[in-house]
Amino acid sequence: MFLKISKNIIEEEAKALFLLSKSLDTNYNKVLSLISKAKGNIILSGVGKSGHIARKIASTLTSTGTPSYFIHPTEASHGDLGLINKKDILFLLSKSGKSKELLDLLNFANNNNNKSILISSNQKSKLAQISSYNLIIPNIKEVGKNNIAPTTSTTMMLALGDAIALSISEYKNFSKEMFGTFHPGGNIGAKFIKVKDIMHRKSNIPLTSENANMKDVIVKITNKNFGCIGILNASKSLVGIITDGDLRRHMKDNMLQKKAKDVMSKNPKVITENTFVSDALKIINDYKITSLFIMKDLKNKKPSGIIHLHDCLRLKN
Repeated sequence: MFLKISKNIIEEEAKALFLLSKSLDTNYNKVLSLISKAKGNIILSGVGKSGHIARKIASTLTSTGTPSYFIHPTEASHGDLGLINKKDILFLLSKSGKSKELLDLLNFANNNNNKSILISSNQKSKLAQISSYNLIIPNIKEVGKNNIAPTTSTTMMLALGDAIALSISEYKNFSKEMFGTFHPGGNIGAKFIKVKDIMHRKSNIPLTSENANMKDVIVKITNKNFGCIGILNASKSLVGIITDGDLRRHMKDNMLQKKAKDVMSKNPKVITENTFVSDALKIINDYKITSLFIMKDLKNKKPSGIIHLHDCLRLKN
């Protein structure tokens, strides 16, 4: 019973989203152009369930490079209109377009030459008539018994808000680095920490000369506990790596009589200090290695640090 009802609800909302996509026209481009060029904040507001969606859209816009915040319409009518600056844009949500609580916001915007945007399903409503721009969503009945609770309409509003935020973000070339700056905490923040923030440095980096004898190399590998050692040429540039696996492969070849350059694997995988830890972990997994040497500059390949698989996993967890 529950499964059938739930699947039907989801399918009906999916159909609504498809119709929403089909309904977008050149007016949509005008609205996004307005938002993308805004010199002030985007101020969102709505009543009831639309208000909750407005809060979410404000949050998504802000985190993707478009400063925005939510203002409650009732609080706005009781003094919070003073928060609105001349360059701000009002962005209101009301399925019916008849939410009287939003009238004070729109009247204030028109009296002060602030541009306004309304998401609604009623183009002939009072709010639609006095808004600068309208984004009209399909007027589809709400799903569920009695078709009362806001469901389909809020789903379309939320999807439209996501489309607006991410389209503008892409237009502004909002980078992964910038997104990370706005999300320093939690699981999202962990994805944007750079290797330079957690790498092992200086004397902790396992390094040796390409002419070092293998007896000394084995001692250093054991002492540093990375399971590998970087091999440097006379210019202190990384030219190779010796891993535990290399030691096992050369065990029968009079290895202890050789020099590091005779045993090393050439051209090891390296990354720069600004590589995200999440990307470093992907490289480690893709190439089935346990450590990566880190460089400030890939041209001279002089190691400034090293990161181990366990460093990445500790951060991830």
